[in-house]
Amino acid sequence: MLPLSVVALFLAMAAGILWGTAEISWSERLAILMRSEDAPRGLSLIIWQWRVPRVLAVGMIGAGLTLAGVLMQTALRNPMADPYLMGLSSGASAAAVGAIIWFPASVTTTLGLPLIAFLGAASAFLLTIGLSTRRGRSLDPLVVILAGVAVSLMFQALTAFFLYVGDPHATRNAMGWLMGTAAGTDWQELPLLFAVLLVSLALALFTTSKLDATLLGDERALSLGVHVGRMRVLVFLITVALTGVAVAVAGIVGFIGLILPHMGRLLVGARHRVLIPQAMVLGAVTLILVDLACRVVLAPEELPLGVLLALLAAPPFIYILRGMSRVR
Repeated sequence: MLPLSVVALFLAMAAGILWGTAEISWSERLAILMRSEDAPRGLSLIIWQWRVPRVLAVGMIGAGLTLAGVLMQTALRNPMADPYLMGLSSGASAAAVGAIIWFPASVTTTLGLPLIAFLGAASAFLLTIGLSTRRGRSLDPLVVILAGVAVSLMFQALTAFFLYVGDPHATRNAMGWLMGTAAGTDWQELPLLFAVLLVSLALALFTTSKLDATLLGDERALSLGVHVGRMRVLVFLITVALTGVAVAVAGIVGFIGLILPHMGRLLVGARHRVLIPQAMVLGAVTLILVDLACRVVLAPEELPLGVLLALLAAPPFIYILRGMSRVR
């Protein structure tokens, strides 16, 4: 199954790079990809400076959010867990919207909106962990979930307040970011995405046996020599890193980390050494194709990534829920 998924990934990347709103003939596309001297300079700029980094970025974001979803669902033993469960998206949203509306443009440009959003996500994570931690006790999954919900509601209220009192023009810009978009992605954002994804994948693959043991329950995992508390902390750190950089680059992109892990399990089962790479490839393919649809469906206007993704994700989500109810 994984080889077929990898082929689908390369086809999706080719579609995302070669198709778009600009009218480019197949001969021109081939000349551009081959870096031929006869290639039109303007069209080469569209392909190499806009489409290629954008496709690579959304592919890595899709893979990273799916990996975070797999880890969170396993660590918390909750099929409804996703990367945003600990208030990360709400923290990033509040920080980014506050910066857009209240900070001078020079400050936002100097610091960079991605860095501000990442700091907001990290703050929400630290607050959730602080509320969940009890001295002398390991992290309780239920307490983590409840703390994450409380932190998320708090930051959502803060975001709503910023939007309500903010300048209408700045509010429109903030709303565009909140709905998710990969527009404007450039090559400079790719190294950080790649580094975080590579390190997170290595750590996740290194702990696959511990993740498998966690599915059996805390007591049985402890009897097998797995330190469940430390494993959960590692999963949370990986999640905040992956989600933080994803939100920083593309805004709020929901459903990927919730739906795709379940689709991966339907295809290859729950063994994490097989599930993780399969789910990540599915996540990358899905987000690349959805981003392509965002660019071409209402061209020359561009749909928000989060809006179209939510519309497309609802049917498979309902199907998975019905399958889970039949199993029970």
